[in-house]
Amino acid sequence: MGEILKTLMPGLTSASEVGRYICEGCGNETVIIDQPVIGGPDKGKQLQYKRGCVCWDNEQAREAKREQRAYQVQQMVGKYSTVNPDLEAATFESFMASTPNLHRALTAAREYADSFDLSQPMNLLFAGMYGLGKSHLSYSICKELRFKGYIAVFVSVPKLLTVIKSTYQRNSDFTEAELLDVLSKVDLLALDDIGAERAKREDDGESWATEKLFEIIDGRSGRHTIYTTNLTSDELPRKVGQRNFSRMMMNTKPVKFEGVDYRINNKRF
Repeated sequence: MGEILKTLMPGLTSASEVGRYICEGCGNETVIIDQPVIGGPDKGKQLQYKRGCVCWDNEQAREAKREQRAYQVQQMVGKYSTVNPDLEAATFESFMASTPNLHRALTAAREYADSFDLSQPMNLLFAGMYGLGKSHLSYSICKELRFKGYIAVFVSVPKLLTVIKSTYQRNSDFTEAELLDVLSKVDLLALDDIGAERAKREDDGESWATEKLFEIIDGRSGRHTIYTTNLTSDELPRKVGQRNFSRMMMNTKPVKFEGVDYRINNKRF
């Protein structure tokens, strides 16, 4: 059979190796082959292909995992509608940078989204009074990154804790461990309004909420996370606990928001 193929399709025997190298992507030895086209309008032309490199296969596997994780996020967090309707339309362009301070905050948010790199994780802490746009900018970052193909989750911390509690019910579609595992692996997690949850009780020291926060924050080690809070630098560690605060500030750039509550300032009575 081999001799017959050689007679009928002599081009098959004309393939030749033209080079070898170690692929930086997958680490495999890759052979570059020149193969003449044996039929059709391009007959006689040289076709070059690689043998041994599995970068494409690895990328397809990563994309499949990414799609699966995105689906899991939607099933576990998305259906609980953790984003307020008035925040859905938030963008960088619609942010009201009414003061130099807020303009710097907008610049920091844009730069964070533009330079986002999974291999170089960095966190942001947006801190300031109500109504200055902390949630607006953190959600805008999430939208921008989702547009680029990343899995970015924005979630209110008090609502997230409610979602976690719902997993304790017998009819829950997923377990607490499954939810925390998914949140630990998304490309970006924005924890909005941290410190608004009840963090401590006088009778037992650290509360359940504080412990859950630690599990979430600790699970995000080495990944991008954004925190927003209405608390000051003195109030936040007291509210969430020193252990949580210490974890939050690792590799974190604080951005202070100062100005007038635009939701009140723009209200007509």
